[in-house]
Amino acid sequence: MNLIVDVRSREEYYKNHIKGSLNIPVSDLEYYIDFLKDKEILLYCDTGRRAKIAMEHLAKKAIKAAIITQEALDEYKKEGKPILCAINYLSVKPSIEQEFEEKTKELCRITYGKKGFLGSKVFRVSTISYGGSGLQGQYENIDVKPTKYVMLTFWASKKAHEEFHKEPDILKGFMGLMKYLSIMPYEEYGEIIR
Repeated sequence: MNLIVDVRSREEYYKNHIKGSLNIPVSDLEYYIDFLKDKEILLYCDTGRRAKIAMEHLAKKAIKAAIITQEALDEYKKEGKPILCAINYLSVKPSIEQEFEEKTKELCRITYGKKGFLGSKVFRVSTISYGGSGLQGQYENIDVKPTKYVMLTFWASKKAHEEFHKEPDILKGFMGLMKYLSIMPYEEYGEIIR
């Protein structure tokens, strides 16, 4: 029996995937080498590009894999669910970033298990990408002040997200973060495309 591996991101997989497939993003394959050894593997993604990269990577590890062609994907039964991303932008007062990060981790821990919650990611802005932003001149190792954070939370629906914010322990957790902030936070919804 073949092991079907979807090498797209977790969020893409959640939205729509081959029923019974396993999600191992191409960037995470290295951590699954021992698991994948001695298995008959079929790889797929949305265009075939990531599946090809995954196949080549596995071949270097002496693991044989084949790609499900784009034409053949239609023959498989699919399943998936809606997923919504709430994007929070936060700026923290200088010298209390570590305390803020600890409080954020606590809030993330109590969020798991809440109805409709599908996961989260928190990023600290570390410097400016002068290449990616097209800026001219030297922009290496620029400190971003106040320290900025982006918090992504993933939800089954907008309603689940709104109900979540009404829960007393969550409301208390979010309000507890306010004393660390230097700028009023704001939140946007994002539809995951990729």
